[in-house]
Amino acid sequence: MIFSTDNEDWEVVFKSGDAMKSELVKNEIENNDMDCILLNKKDTMYPMFGLYLLHVRKADAAVAKIIIDVFMNKNDAETE
Repeated sequence: MIFSTDNEDWEVVFKSGDAMKSELVKNEIENNDMDCILLNKKDTMYPMFGLYLLHVRKADAAVAKIIIDVFMNKNDAETE
C-alpha cells in the first residue's frame, strides 16, 4: 500500500511523543480490524522534537477515536 500524508482518505486520530504508547494504540486499532499507519515524525538529531502520528481511514476515524479513548481510560484506571 502506498501512503501519502496528502491523501484525503486518511485522518490522524492519535499523536504522541511516546513510541511504546503509539505502538500499543496501533495494535488496539488493528485488533479491531481497521487499517492504520503509524508514522514516526521524530527528529533523529533531536528526539525531543516531533511526534508519532497514527492515521486511519476517514470512514473508520470516529470508531477509532472511541476505541482509543476506551483503551487510554482503561490503562489509566489500571495504573491507579
